[in-house]
Amino acid sequence: MTRLFYLTSVSKLATIEEVSVARDSPVAIAGVVNDLVERARRREGAAFRELFRTHVAVVHRVIYRLSGPGNDVEDLVQTAFVEAFRSLPDFRGDALFSTWLTRIAVRVTLRAKRRRPPFALSIEETAEPAGDGPGPERVAAAREGLAMLDLVLGELRPKRRAAFVLHVLEGHSMEEVAAILNASVAAVKVRVHDARRHIERRCKTRPELADCLQQEGNR
Repeated sequence: MTRLFYLTSVSKLATIEEVSVARDSPVAIAGVVNDLVERARRREGAAFRELFRTHVAVVHRVIYRLSGPGNDVEDLVQTAFVEAFRSLPDFRGDALFSTWLTRIAVRVTLRAKRRRPPFALSIEETAEPAGDGPGPERVAAAREGLAMLDLVLGELRPKRRAAFVLHVLEGHSMEEVAAILNASVAAVKVRVHDARRHIERRCKTRPELADCLQQEGNR
């Protein structure tokens, strides 16, 4: 695929631990972003790079949470930005740029998931031996919780997973999720409800999963 511009590598955000601590840049506010979008439409390379820099952490996190473990997360991030920047003439500004970009990231990910074999891992395989001290124990528990979260999210149907990730973990309103997924608010509410019921059943037997969900939802 020929790219229209150069994107800085996101290899430094290759792990979920690193992505989860990333924060949206203060520069990513509506006025500044709108200015960057207009400059990018005029093919200014600096504007492309700044839009990428200020949104890559969120896009990476959303794609990882929707796709789960795999070697193609970085490629999907790049694809999402390539498609977004190619589609900038179609961005009307009736939604936030970040919402519009998330919609593209979700579409790219769901399209890839339909072509990718399912990731198989039993919940017993997610456990890691804890170290001798309290520090390593906490690290091992956090990694185990994230692995279990990946597993449980992978058990959800794609549309339920997307609705749950966007509303519960990413904090979008039901209306925003409906716009991103091109679905009705009623349909999104049903998907989130069904996903919650499935995950709550899992949490009853693995309380550390509930702790991980709470931490991820607060990011």
